[in-house]
Amino acid sequence: MKQLLSVLLLTGFVGALFAQNADVMKSDAIMQESQMQYLAAAELYEKAAQLYESDGNTDAFSWFKAGQNYVKAKDYQKAVTMLDKAQTSGYSEAELYLSMGDAFAGTKQFDNAEKALIDGRNQFAAQKAEFTKKLGYLYFNSAQYEKAVTSLSEAISEEPGNYMYHYLLGSSYERLKDYAMATEELEKVVALEPNHKNSIKKLGVIYFKQTDYLYSKETKRYEAMKNPSRVDYHTSTKKLEEIAKGYNKALPYLEQAHQLSPKDKAIISCLSIAYRRLKMEEKASQMAALLK
Repeated sequence: MKQLLSVLLLTGFVGALFAQNADVMKSDAIMQESQMQYLAAAELYEKAAQLYESDGNTDAFSWFKAGQNYVKAKDYQKAVTMLDKAQTSGYSEAELYLSMGDAFAGTKQFDNAEKALIDGRNQFAAQKAEFTKKLGYLYFNSAQYEKAVTSLSEAISEEPGNYMYHYLLGSSYERLKDYAMATEELEKVVALEPNHKNSIKKLGVIYFKQTDYLYSKETKRYEAMKNPSRVDYHTSTKKLEEIAKGYNKALPYLEQAHQLSPKDKAIISCLSIAYRRLKMEEKASQMAALLK
């Protein structure tokens, strides 16, 4: 009887010790997380969850926090494992689905990321905007540009002043070769954020390429003539002069982009060609010199 009592007391002591250690680790994890030491926090939360399990308990919150912090530490595979344990243990909050979206995206499991985010959005209507934003980013980063357009447009309807949504939407239209919509969205970006480098460059390059395409097309048409007459020459020259005016739309953006990124060869090349075709020879020479 005394031996049985001793065993029971020892078991209780060990269990209490496990619980105490788990609580301490969880407290340490919270401290590490507050200091943005995400990997250390994740490892401590994971150990705390394991200790709770060793004592016959389940702490779904610790599994979740381990996964969330592994996401922040960019250890996405570990994050997937931890978040799966959290969900299996009964944890079901909006943040779980948001973190699962990030974790699956980080491991290139885009279908699973999409499912997690859509499931979360369906369950947590109050946080629909956050899930829609995440879906927009997911679709853009996984080259699903048509879906990105839908989600980002919806995100913009909720938050029209968010320049990053407009930038990603414009960039999605650019990838889909819908340049009219791309420039419309990118113009909104620079209206909201006047020195946004990428948008300024994209606008300059898109406007340049639209004009350059027409200029090259007319040049090839004329050069394909077997025996062009003087009339043909003058007609083509006038067409090229008229087309070249389109470079004026690109120049303000290209010049600003050059100021922001003076060593960007792509911008310099566009400027060199635009200046030359607008008969701005001195500036064209300056740009050509920078390409050498």
